[in-house]
Amino acid sequence: MQTQTTNTERVQKLITFSTKLYNKAIARASSLGVPFTEYVRHVVLDDIEENIEHLPTLDEETNAYIGKSFQDLKEGNYIVVKPNDKKGLNALAGLK
Repeated sequence: MQTQTTNTERVQKLITFSTKLYNKAIARASSLGVPFTEYVRHVVLDDIEENIEHLPTLDEETNAYIGKSFQDLKEGNYIVVKPNDKKGLNALAGLK
């Protein structure tokens, strides 16, 4: 599946992962505190960055969002709470 919009010059692709690879990628993205899609985009950009230095791949707003996410990660501004830890989740949300 490929969707391309004319006003934003983006392409959307459907890709298939093995269950094991997908679960590892989701876990890695989660550990970095970024959405899975942003993690995949970052990995691809990091791999081919040298070849596309002058090719704009993201709009400025999205690029700033990704940069802020990674900066927050480096500064330790993320809290890891296990999804099955109801006490921890409630404390984080300010619930009793």
